[in-house]
Amino acid sequence: MEKGEPGAERWLQVELKLVADVGFVGVPNAGKSTLLGAVSNARPKIADYPFTTIVPNLGVWDASETVQGEWIEKGMVLADIPGLLEGAHQGVGLGLAFLRHVQRCRVLVHVVNGDSPDPVGDYTAINQELALFNPKLAEKPQVVVLNKIDLISPEVRLRVEQELKEVIPHTRFMSISAMKKTNTGELMHRVWKMLRVVKEEEGDLLDGEVPVPLDEESYRMSYQIITDPKFPGQFRVQGKQIEKICAMTNWDYYEAVERFQRILEATGIAKALKKRGAQEGDLIMIGDRDFDYTRETNAFAAAAEEIRTWDSEKHYDKE
Repeated sequence: MEKGEPGAERWLQVELKLVADVGFVGVPNAGKSTLLGAVSNARPKIADYPFTTIVPNLGVWDASETVQGEWIEKGMVLADIPGLLEGAHQGVGLGLAFLRHVQRCRVLVHVVNGDSPDPVGDYTAINQELALFNPKLAEKPQVVVLNKIDLISPEVRLRVEQELKEVIPHTRFMSISAMKKTNTGELMHRVWKMLRVVKEEEGDLLDGEVPVPLDEESYRMSYQIITDPKFPGQFRVQGKQIEKICAMTNWDYYEAVERFQRILEATGIAKALKKRGAQEGDLIMIGDRDFDYTRETNAFAAAAEEIRTWDSEKHYDKE
């Protein structure tokens, strides 16, 4: 009697992606969770500080009704995606762990914080992240929503609306107050009408998706650190990706320096600089920009590590 041939075995890494009709995206504390709670029965955690949402929340908007004896189905599955950060495509902040969920949404509602120091900068930063992660994400239909209009004066609201309209490449724009539920009903009806058109035109949701690195090593990018004994305390970081990110960063944006620092930490560059002997206040050169090195622990990077750990434990199974 012959023995059976050796069986095949493999390690599988299963990636969970939410399937929702509409995804709410925006910077942390833009009011995405408040909007979800205002238009559905979902009760996400809401607080006045960034990163309240650390897992995607789902809700259902339902306005189905009978019109002239005919039942009209009006429903959408909504996903509150945790706050994205500039650098999310490199695993910075909480972005990469949940950015993949955006791929499965047919329409994006881009929530902009009207009370932000730079609403236009926030809007631009998120769109840049979507494009860097997967260029097709930047092509997804968007409705841009200026939120928290109850917290700003009419004069400021008018100015911000005008500034946003100048950079938004379409006319799908509304101002709301999710907290006061101002214009939220009208927003959902407009999104629903838009969603109907998109569903008719859109093909397979999987079309154009790209693999997302799941392991920690995949977050690393290729770079080298150059030093010169003639210039102690100076370190030049060279690498195509990091120099590209540096060049594309809007340094007038109020969070530009902090966000770029988080990129250095998430990509391992900050750790490598420390290993090479960089001291507090040393000069770090990347492209045409200079930075002062700091060893200060970044709370956002620590939060990102915690979330990635949670994500790998809860969402990926090996068989």
